[in-house]
Amino acid sequence: MTTVNTTLGSVYVDDRGEPDEPTALLWPSLFTDHRMWRHQIAPLREAGWRTLALDPPGHGRSPGPGRRFTMDECAETAVQILDATDVRAPAVILGTSWGGFVAPRIAMLAPERLSGMVLFNTSAERGTPIERIRATLLTKLLAIGALDKVTARLIVSGLLAPETQGREPELGADLAEQFLTWDRRRFITTVRSVLVDRDPVLDQLPELKVPALIVSGKEDHTLPSFHSQRMAQKLSDARHIEVSGAAHLVALEEPDVANRLILDFLRHPR
Repeated sequence: MTTVNTTLGSVYVDDRGEPDEPTALLWPSLFTDHRMWRHQIAPLREAGWRTLALDPPGHGRSPGPGRRFTMDECAETAVQILDATDVRAPAVILGTSWGGFVAPRIAMLAPERLSGMVLFNTSAERGTPIERIRATLLTKLLAIGALDKVTARLIVSGLLAPETQGREPELGADLAEQFLTWDRRRFITTVRSVLVDRDPVLDQLPELKVPALIVSGKEDHTLPSFHSQRMAQKLSDARHIEVSGAAHLVALEEPDVANRLILDFLRHPR
């Protein structure tokens, strides 16, 4: 475990492994912290990979900068984490949603630092005007403590498929318990930065040469599969796979499927 000082404040990193091992940097979804990757860390370690799973700014043990920020600054933060943890060889980034927003920007900022991208439930586009209005309303709801239960149900319903919630009701409860305990003002600032202020990079993807696997959830209504398909079409070396029975958190909802896809990609990125 370590804490890294970055452009976006102090970032907590769950560091498992040694500097001489191939490294996977794991950036989770908005509304989750490094524990979102709990089903992936052990299989990656068994396969010989060092894992750097972080609490992104404004989440978990990472307080955030206390201001709005850009996805480019998130990419700078990722590179600073690689530097601070002595990662010298190119790393693979595993990113869900927000992590997937950041990954292409790392490849643009420092292409020599990445050997591959495994992206779940993400997009390279800006939210539509309606989506940004909804996100702004969500930040207003989060500011009203008396509505926490309603807001938590709304957020969880956007993260997990109904099938997942029925099969694992404790999963949604755990997620809500986590994000409702974080510093509310900083958390809200992060939500706005990621969902409302995010700029698009779809048209820049053809410039990237890093191989990518892009995975979507068939039940994901937050970022439906067409976002992943568009990314795969734009990138020069990418493939897309849709996972049934999962919504916005494939790595949590269908961990066995996710792990198989990740490990297959790591063995054969091209």
